[in-house]
Amino acid sequence: MNIEQACLTFQHISMEFPGVRALNDVTFSIRAGEVHALMGANGAGKSTLIKILARVYQQTAGDVLLNGENLNKATSNNIRDYGIDFIFQELELVPGFTVAQNIMIGIEPRFKSGLIDWKTMTAAAQHALDEFMPGAVDANAQIDDLSIAKQQIVCIIRALYRNPKILVLDEPTSRLSASETDALFAAIRRMKQMREITIIYISHRLEELFHICDCVTILRDGEYNGTWPISEITREQIVYRMVGQIQGVAEHKAYDTALNTREPALRVEGLCVEDLIENVSFSVKPGEILALTGAVGARKTELIETILGIRSLSHGQVYFHEKPVRLTGPRSAKRHGICLIPEDRRKHGVISDFSVRENTTIAFLRKYTNHLALIRRKKERGEVRDLCEELHVKTPSIETPIKTLSGGNIQKVVVAKWLMGDSEVYFFDEPTVGIDVKGKSEIYALIHELAENGKAVVVTSSEVEEAIAISDRIAVLFDGRIVHQCFSCDANREAIIYLTMGGKENA
Repeated sequence: MNIEQACLTFQHISMEFPGVRALNDVTFSIRAGEVHALMGANGAGKSTLIKILARVYQQTAGDVLLNGENLNKATSNNIRDYGIDFIFQELELVPGFTVAQNIMIGIEPRFKSGLIDWKTMTAAAQHALDEFMPGAVDANAQIDDLSIAKQQIVCIIRALYRNPKILVLDEPTSRLSASETDALFAAIRRMKQMREITIIYISHRLEELFHICDCVTILRDGEYNGTWPISEITREQIVYRMVGQIQGVAEHKAYDTALNTREPALRVEGLCVEDLIENVSFSVKPGEILALTGAVGARKTELIETILGIRSLSHGQVYFHEKPVRLTGPRSAKRHGICLIPEDRRKHGVISDFSVRENTTIAFLRKYTNHLALIRRKKERGEVRDLCEELHVKTPSIETPIKTLSGGNIQKVVVAKWLMGDSEVYFFDEPTVGIDVKGKSEIYALIHELAENGKAVVVTSSEVEEAIAISDRIAVLFDGRIVHQCFSCDANREAIIYLTMGGKENA
């Protein structure tokens, strides 16, 4: 493509971090008015490139050109002034505000006095919402009361309302139901017809590309692999360009270990949640590690929340040691010896203002309480110190505020908390997100130690290589359903990646 024809050009972009080259001499252009897919396996450099466009990162070398204008002097604070908007996976919403306030923030209609015209603002926000999906979201609702899917819709509407020239959608359907996804695609098609906006579309879902995209650019290992019209490339060719040769998923082999003789610690049968989870069945045995893998938006977290009773089942049954149970949330799960180490460990795993000691024992304080309801501090502190030493928690003191610890050490404290209660089933939701290489190895060692001690472990991971390496068995999720299960020793990386993107077995 001639650069003069492009609305956005990445020109010889390189990005280096200490010890890592994330991007190497990436050059390609995007035409005005097209929906342009950006694809690549985890670690290919997609996120880094988008953060350079958002000016979160300053590239090591190269230029970003918008209609020939160099954006190198733009900042993350003013990039939207150039007509570029972003919808990231991490939703940028203001808690405590209404839907209307979040949509209209910074552009609220005002009276001559300067006061906000609340009635007009709410009406405008509601009109924008109803254009996208009539009746789906109330502009007067508190943003905190909405589901994650509806919060995603609010982010999309806010971006569209501002009429950007370029809109970056990073996994926009990851939290949306089928009907909400259809509404988003309809909105994108309307925008394409009007040729008013250029969209950069990032998704692990191959089928989406062929529904709404015009072109696809593929990155591989930080380098530009090529750009193709979507009509001139197949699903299999995209995956091949991303990860290499695709081989068929290996046939299951006999599970010739001692685990074969054990009954499941946890078994789920036919779990269904409307528009989220579809007929999911699996089991995990004492001493076994089961990995649930899938792309962002495969609904791994939602599946765990369903098992624990955080979400209501439509159909299906959970069995604990082959006895049917109906869990109603974390407390109910705790009573059965089932625990969750959440992905957002800082927000959902600990109380940030509490110390390491307090976070470790808070769920099981009765263990340290005497007949007068007084806490036996000596016993409590001794056991916490022992656990921290055993798990290699790096902290100056057990009285140190936990918010000062690294993500990996916080993760280990969350595990220590559940070890206090001698839990039997451990759910790790994306346990190594945001953790460095050394921290990851320590988490892996901890997970394996739990299994060696007879605990049943379920790990979710969007990293296929990680899921295969850490587990005994692997289950692949796509759109809330399990599409493949196999023993990890038989798993093929490329084939698993293909399945996580909606590819069909033996296709």
